[in-house]
Amino acid sequence: MYQCLRFPLDAWWFVKNLLYLPKKQRIMNRNRFLELEAEIKGIIGESFAKAIKKRPSDFVLLMARGGYHKHLDRPDLDLTPFVLEDRVDFLMDLTRKKFFVRYLNNYVDRLNNKITLNGDDLEYEMNIQMMIYCHIWESHLFLNQLERLAFIQQGKEYLWISETPFNSKKNFINHKIIDRFVKTDKNMVNLIKSCYLEDLRNAFAHSTYFINGNRIYANENGLFEGKSISFDYWDDIFVRSVLLSYHLNDMLLEIKNHYIEDAGDSPVEINMPMKNNHKERRGVLIKPEPYEGKEEKVRFRFMTKEEM
Repeated sequence: MYQCLRFPLDAWWFVKNLLYLPKKQRIMNRNRFLELEAEIKGIIGESFAKAIKKRPSDFVLLMARGGYHKHLDRPDLDLTPFVLEDRVDFLMDLTRKKFFVRYLNNYVDRLNNKITLNGDDLEYEMNIQMMIYCHIWESHLFLNQLERLAFIQQGKEYLWISETPFNSKKNFINHKIIDRFVKTDKNMVNLIKSCYLEDLRNAFAHSTYFINGNRIYANENGLFEGKSISFDYWDDIFVRSVLLSYHLNDMLLEIKNHYIEDAGDSPVEINMPMKNNHKERRGVLIKPEPYEGKEEKVRFRFMTKEEM
């Protein structure tokens, strides 16, 4: 259903005129959904382009899913704890992704067929959306990708060891992601702020929300004493969050799958932390190779001494 634009990202610039936040909320329909999708894909593509320009080899590591396995960080093992194609976050996120992609397809079908929900059916739908929304802003894969992208844009070396906490994400999202993008990517900051509402997310997570009429209330200090938003505004926030979460991963995978076609199969030199001192780095070569996966068509691996 979704088609992402390809490396080297030049085509993404055609959406510049869509990079805006609406002054007035509009009811979600097929055209509005497609507008938001073009806007968000444009922001993500522009963000990738900035990271590639700043530190191309570290962007390759983002595609290659460089990661850290603590259980390998032992003096009795002659192995590095730093790995490529780390699938831990991906696998932890897989069930959530399958569920919300299925929901998203059904949601788009309703928009295409102009099907509207009312009464109890609408309230039930809102609850499903709130659950998906909370899952998005708790997803380690999603937040790790944003965190690492922000680091690369700042000109910092790839963040092999992610700082994403398992519990409260509030400070992490505000300080490790938004505050870092403020210096490099205002469009990404505006996008995240347009769809991450801390009070609302907490109300959903802690079951202190209330739906009444055409509004959703975050009951922070008692019934109807917290912030509230209209259904139309909620639709906009929800769709933005879902599309950002989906396309951030999907577009990164699309660039990766066409990497050999667009950039060749030459080895790429990257900096990897030393096992005994993570603050020190050593240059190593990694190589892209064709891969016959269901979704992945290219994977990266460390080159051996014999190949160098």
